[in-house]
Amino acid sequence: MVLASFFLSIKLIEKIQEFKLGYRALIGSMVGAGCGLSSISFYTHGVFVSAISQDTDWSRGQIQLGVSIMILMAIVTAPLVGSLVDRYGARFIALISIPLYGLAMSSFVFVGSDINHYYFVWALMSIIAAGTLPVTWTRVVNQWFDKARGIALGITLAGTGIAATFGPIYVTSLIEDFGWRNSYFLLALTISIISLPAVYILFKEPKEADLLENDLVKNPNAILGVSFKEALKGKQFWFIGIALIFAAGGISGLITNSVPMLIDKGFSLKDAASLASLIGISVILGRLIVGILLDYFWTPLIAAIFLSAPFISAIILVGNIDSGIMISISMIIIGLAAGAELDLLAFLASRYFGLKDYGKLYGSLYVFFSIGAGLAPALFGRYFDINGDYIFLLYLVIGTSLLSGILMLRLGNYPDLKDNIN
Repeated sequence: MVLASFFLSIKLIEKIQEFKLGYRALIGSMVGAGCGLSSISFYTHGVFVSAISQDTDWSRGQIQLGVSIMILMAIVTAPLVGSLVDRYGARFIALISIPLYGLAMSSFVFVGSDINHYYFVWALMSIIAAGTLPVTWTRVVNQWFDKARGIALGITLAGTGIAATFGPIYVTSLIEDFGWRNSYFLLALTISIISLPAVYILFKEPKEADLLENDLVKNPNAILGVSFKEALKGKQFWFIGIALIFAAGGISGLITNSVPMLIDKGFSLKDAASLASLIGISVILGRLIVGILLDYFWTPLIAAIFLSAPFISAIILVGNIDSGIMISISMIIIGLAAGAELDLLAFLASRYFGLKDYGKLYGSLYVFFSIGAGLAPALFGRYFDINGDYIFLLYLVIGTSLLSGILMLRLGNYPDLKDNIN
């Protein structure tokens, strides 16, 4: 008992030491992640859908295609950015991408009645703002943290939860006062003012002296790993990727269509946005809870629990349930799952493959995430245009969520990356 307490104390001291050295980079990462492309544009899109639909003759399916373009573009941009981050450093890439993201988002002001212009802005934004994707922020956090990597990643990606919580409410207020086009401009201005100074001052890669002080150089699992080519030969890469397609598809479809679904159930836009904001609160909780659990438990088990949970939300939403309590529960579960997925991706990539080619591997796995998350909004919107409901797709979410959990449980133990030292 005394011996166990002693070792726990040692681990706690090591974690505290990592936070003492890396807290500034951690704060910068959290702000950057919260103001990034996959955070702001994704979590506020549901509010914009209803406003744009009322102001134009575009259908929900047509409008949802915009965010699908953004996410699917990551199939190309995420691996590319991962390689650039590995080569030039995350800070350099971030400081270029943040102002470009604001500039691209502001371009929605000039979108007229031609929906192709709307799609063009989404495509442009996806390319020039790709450096704000999670691979940039998690790369630096993984460099600073090893013993406390799970909670550090959870804190970093909790920034997206903050955006998911306050973004829909803030955007709803902007739209009511300024219309959807001007709201995009004001949103771009807001995130640029918040993120650029924070990232410039705080977000920095560790120097060799920091790594030595943090004992990371002495830990091969922290800084080495398998090559990109070797990772592609193993089952873990493909199991993680396929599970992400299933999980991200269900979660993305539910998040981006939550406001329209609730409006269809009789809720006002304001009430629907308020209920949907519960997703953001639970995203934060999901990030932090999962982050803590990852440092103590087998990651695939945590992944299976959280990524399969949206089947419960789909069961609630598929029925004729308009109870505020039940709807709130479904939103919270969606948020917890959304909060878990990118934490899990970053942690699984670092533990199963190491940091040797982390950028390339994370970016490549993000492709699977992008396929699921990117296709779902357009699929949900198009299905609604044809059938006038989401029933079949909600049943599909039930099945795919459970399948993602099963695949995660097939990953096996963490490999001993020391075997890959040359």
